[in-house]
Amino acid sequence: MPESHSRWNTAQTRRQFAFCSVFLLTLLCSLLHPGSSNAADDAETNVIRMPVDEEGLVVDFERDIAPIFREHCLECHGAEEAKADFRVDDRDTVFSYVYGEDLESSSMYIDYLISEDDDMLMPPRSHGGPLAPAELALIRIWIEEGANWPDEANVVQPDLDGSGQPIELADGIRKGIDPTDAGLLARVWSFQGFLHPATVHFPIALFLVGGLFVVLGWKWPALGTQVPLVCLLLGAATAIVATMMGWSFSVEKGYGSWTKVNFDSELFWHRWSAIIVTVLSTIFAIIALKSLQSDDEGGRQRLTNVWKIGLLVVAGMVGAVGHQGGELTYGKDFYPKAINILLGKPWPPESASETALESDTEEEQSPELTSDAVPTDSTVRLNTFAIPIAIQSPPVPSRV
Repeated sequence: MPESHSRWNTAQTRRQFAFCSVFLLTLLCSLLHPGSSNAADDAETNVIRMPVDEEGLVVDFERDIAPIFREHCLECHGAEEAKADFRVDDRDTVFSYVYGEDLESSSMYIDYLISEDDDMLMPPRSHGGPLAPAELALIRIWIEEGANWPDEANVVQPDLDGSGQPIELADGIRKGIDPTDAGLLARVWSFQGFLHPATVHFPIALFLVGGLFVVLGWKWPALGTQVPLVCLLLGAATAIVATMMGWSFSVEKGYGSWTKVNFDSELFWHRWSAIIVTVLSTIFAIIALKSLQSDDEGGRQRLTNVWKIGLLVVAGMVGAVGHQGGELTYGKDFYPKAINILLGKPWPPESASETALESDTEEEQSPELTSDAVPTDSTVRLNTFAIPIAIQSPPVPSRV
């Protein structure tokens, strides 16, 4: 009995020793495995992160800048919708507002990205603006390093990771304002603004048709009263609705609040011209209703003449306001381009092309400008002003 008990204890000790040995070996392998796995993954994907690239640049356009343009700018400034004729996916257009190694002359950064004016701020607050500090710092360093934009870099096509999905922006990069943060009235006000492009055509068409029938009434009096009267009444009502929607839509699209006064801004004149048209049409509509209630034949005729003349004035003004709206949406060259197409003339005009060519020649011959300071393919330089910047960028290493 004691001998068998001794053998049992010896076997149990061996099993415990073997178990402990296997446990320690497994633990050692698990500690060593993550490092070897990461090394294998790095070797497999061949991804090596360096502080600077081979040219000594900290910021890489395709890695750091293109995702910002794509996330915040491409929706309103892309091929499908180029607001103000500015396309963020076109290098030549961007370089009309960005000058490498010359931050203060880079209008895109100074006048728009860090602007304290809500009418100028891009992206607008309604679309998540301004950019996050991390994004502004990347764009600033990119400009100070020379605004390098490789030929093969594409803003439109998203970079893909190994899974074939678009690469997400880094943590801390905001993607815009959550609509759920706004109250019910704010959301309703914002929603009805999106109906402006549809409703704005009603008062324009009604006033123009009414004015046309006033003119036709000079030749055929039977056409000169009833149709213009209906057009004036309906046009005034729809003008009030369209104007309210327009004010909401302009803020939503990033044109800023209505409190800003800028007599050099076409948007300023478009807004207040629409208000004037709405007010005048409402006044003339009231006069027209008064003419219907007048028992005095002479007084009724005088009031009728007043609202008819007023309708002609409103028709002319609404045409000008509509023209401004078209230029704000499609650019100032929209109608001239259409006319040139109709006449079979080249676009852009040859004189403009020659002027741009002469400007390029003068820039190349100027001793004050270098190829590093101003891109040679940039033909337009906007007048800008410097705004004090509180954040200083980190020192940029010299190029290799």
